[in-house]
Amino acid sequence: MRAGSLPDFSYSQALKSSALVWDEASLDRFLENPLKAVPGTKMAYAGVKNSQERADLIAYLKSATRDAEKCPSGSSP
Repeated sequence: MRAGSLPDFSYSQALKSSALVWDEASLDRFLENPLKAVPGTKMAYAGVKNSQERADLIAYLKSATRDAEKCPSGSSP
């Protein structure tokens, strides 16, 4: 999925213009240091410096996304 492409969210121009496509590697870089990965992003926080914590977070996001796809729109998993 392309970063900054979902409707009804106010993404920064930097993220919308980044041409970034989310995969494990791009998520890892972004989660480690959002401002370095996408200069000008509104997602300004210190990042997750621990590589195992990032790997765990990415694994969780993959699992949550799979589960969410099974749910009807507007419901919770």
